[in-house]
Amino acid sequence: MIRVNATGCSLVDNLYGHVDFSSDIYRKLTTRNPGDGGLATGGLVFAEAFADFAAGDYKQLLAEVASAGEPDSSNIGGPGIVPVIHAHQVKQNPDIRYRFAGVLGRDENGRRFTGLLRKAGFSSGDYSESNLPTPSTDVLSDPNFNGGRGERTFINTIGAAGAYGPESLPGDFFDAEFLLFGGTALVPPIHDNLEMLCRRGRKAGAFVMVTTVFDFRNEARLQGRPWPLVDDYSNIDLLVTDREEALKISGEATTEAAMNWFLGRGCLGVVVTQGADDVLLEQAGRSERSAMPTCRYADEVVASLTKKRDTTGCGDNFVGGMIDSLAHQLAHQMADGSDAGGKLNLKEAVISGIAAGSVALTCLGGVYYEDKPGQKFNAMKPYFEAYRRELGEQTGE
Repeated sequence: MIRVNATGCSLVDNLYGHVDFSSDIYRKLTTRNPGDGGLATGGLVFAEAFADFAAGDYKQLLAEVASAGEPDSSNIGGPGIVPVIHAHQVKQNPDIRYRFAGVLGRDENGRRFTGLLRKAGFSSGDYSESNLPTPSTDVLSDPNFNGGRGERTFINTIGAAGAYGPESLPGDFFDAEFLLFGGTALVPPIHDNLEMLCRRGRKAGAFVMVTTVFDFRNEARLQGRPWPLVDDYSNIDLLVTDREEALKISGEATTEAAMNWFLGRGCLGVVVTQGADDVLLEQAGRSERSAMPTCRYADEVVASLTKKRDTTGCGDNFVGGMIDSLAHQLAHQMADGSDAGGKLNLKEAVISGIAAGSVALTCLGGVYYEDKPGQKFNAMKPYFEAYRRELGEQTGE
């Protein structure tokens, strides 16, 4: 049995799809100075700071600016839970088990989230309940902004996640072969104790994976200085981050320098995504740094779509694909009696990640709601096959 236990950012995304960014109310509530709590078109603001900026009740302000009392749609969001749902949906080995430890409020958003989780086929059994609000992001979308190209503005409510710390985790959380700490910057008490959690995970013998998310809290607090993550990177088997976050955490000026910074501090493996540019990866003492391109076939599929899609959840699904591959590799190693985690193939994990991210490009939202088990795995197959062909062409194999 491979037990994959995860925690980190898990929230409900509520989309308000008919907001007018040129309206009087929106312009009145727009930021005047960086960090003042006003709405930032294309960016994120925390609900508490926004309510202080506008000197009003958040729910009432949201209804006014969105011209709606209820969202047009809701979805599961968060770089902690979304990858785990993907890995759970596509697993081919019944001896791999996924759990996610999080928190929900006793409110409408909590009920929405629980229903969506059930629809996605994932258990809410490791979510605790709180009297604080369910973590959420309200997404204000103006499809007519910028000449019809559209834009979104995000308002995040940390809510119950602001009181969810190491003591909130299930008692058997560390009884696992694989631990994931995903996007913990949006769960401050977990993030601020990440060093201890990673150390405890490694001591328990688990493979420890950490993924990052833009750290709005420390970006505002530190005013350009590097974001804190951990001091001792040797307790992290794999760090997955994107280019911007890698630079913000390391304080370096280039992606290559940031990877050197992480590896030089003991991190055993690093993967850095760069949007449409190559994915960079390296394992300490194992092989030279590699660069893997994105999937051309996925670009062709997206270009042919007649219905509007977006990149929401693409990065989260990339991580989910990596988790799926690594969990299956661990299961294979354990079945062979070899050293778990000793010979994991990061390139194979990235291939799985790129196939998963490619499927996300063809959908709205980050979570794929299956009509029947195996549907998402089958949707990934053409991308696996096409991407392996592309890699073969690149290497001449």
